[in-house]
Amino acid sequence: MLCPSYDVLIVGAGVAGPALAYALATKTCDKRNATVRIALLERSLSKPDRIVAELLQPGGVTALKMLGLESCLGELGSVSLLGYHILRGEQGICAPFPEGHDARAFDHGAFIMALRDRAQQAPNIDVIESTVTSLIEEKNTHRVIGVRASQAGGQPESYFADLVILADGSSSKFRTVVLGNMPYEPSHKGYLAGLIVKGLKLPVPKYATMAVLKGAGPVILFELPNNEHRMLIELKQQPQDLKEHITHNIVPQLPPSVRAPILNALETSRVRRVPHFYLPPTKQGECSKAGAFLLGDSLNMRHPLTAGGMTVALNDVVILSDLLAQIESFDNWDEISAVLRKWHHMRKPLASTINTMSMSWAGIFAAEGEAFDIMQEGAFKFFGKGAEYSEEPMSLAAGITHSPLLLARSSLAIAFYSIWVLFTHPRPGNKSVPQFYEYPSLLFKALNVIWTISTVMGPVMWAEM
Repeated sequence: MLCPSYDVLIVGAGVAGPALAYALATKTCDKRNATVRIALLERSLSKPDRIVAELLQPGGVTALKMLGLESCLGELGSVSLLGYHILRGEQGICAPFPEGHDARAFDHGAFIMALRDRAQQAPNIDVIESTVTSLIEEKNTHRVIGVRASQAGGQPESYFADLVILADGSSSKFRTVVLGNMPYEPSHKGYLAGLIVKGLKLPVPKYATMAVLKGAGPVILFELPNNEHRMLIELKQQPQDLKEHITHNIVPQLPPSVRAPILNALETSRVRRVPHFYLPPTKQGECSKAGAFLLGDSLNMRHPLTAGGMTVALNDVVILSDLLAQIESFDNWDEISAVLRKWHHMRKPLASTINTMSMSWAGIFAAEGEAFDIMQEGAFKFFGKGAEYSEEPMSLAAGITHSPLLLARSSLAIAFYSIWVLFTHPRPGNKSVPQFYEYPSLLFKALNVIWTISTVMGPVMWAEM
């Protein structure tokens, strides 16, 4: 029996895998006469059940449109979100997305099934339920020429391809095989707890609610289809009793109108917890193993609280599919290697912006300490000055504006505004503004703010360069 052979073999049918398969199958190339034969391998084609990747930022919605996959959102009955309603104590402000842009919220599993369905309908794509166990390498050159995979209860089979793309997620077992000596390893940053809440009415309709809490990580609440809401809670460490932690440390700090439905959900629903990691991207094509490359979370991960992962992945697919569509032969590694180097630099503006923002802003709003309190207070007042002040950072967070330098400028502007607030506004618990004799101590605190934001953002920006 002959082993199946393809032009491109993609491992993993999450977000990036089926999107790239569809894009490659539907884009034309003047250099190739024949259509591209693609295999999409996934260990389980049943509907996935996850607590993350349920909010697609406006930049990700734009990427879906560019890929011709926007109809997936319509099939889900996705919920349109116009921005974030940010709570801190008893105060709340609205930070809308730029006009004409909205995010979409949906059931993660339904979205993945819609993407897989579109891939299955595309020409020349074989979607195969099989667990990939190893890579097949050519004996002399050690170039990857395929994979070994086995279906449930079956014997291992070999699948050959000119090019193997590994989009097998955050726990990729092929990451080190492909990249070799990696400059960075996945760094565990904490946990995200999630539950479904029914019958909830958020303070501001059509806005995701973000609550900045004392002694606990931020909380995100947003609407899903079918009158359900997703609640996500940042955890630096795993509490012994998660439900008790949410009941006693989280819920009392939330608006009274949302407490009863959340407490009811804690009694009737399962609270789930997942770890999250940070992994800066590694350039591929030069020192990585020939014949294969990584895509999606197997290559690059960031904090999930800002909901930027799918936007990065879909933007990667847009760039990569355009570049690969011009490839004459997928078995020409020199040509593929040149594409990977170009892709690495073309993806940086968006990926670095979202990665840096997710890691640094999540760090600032989840951390405790005087410098972080000052920055949180300043950021809250900065956004509260009006839509013209929140538009730039919201455009960056949404994946609409792609500029790490603009992110650095915006973050420094908020930091310096926080310092101005420190000198000119009453501190919590005080009714009067600081007096001149307090300025020396405030100057020390101001320098600590600058140092803190540098230590939070600096390492991430360096890793993303």
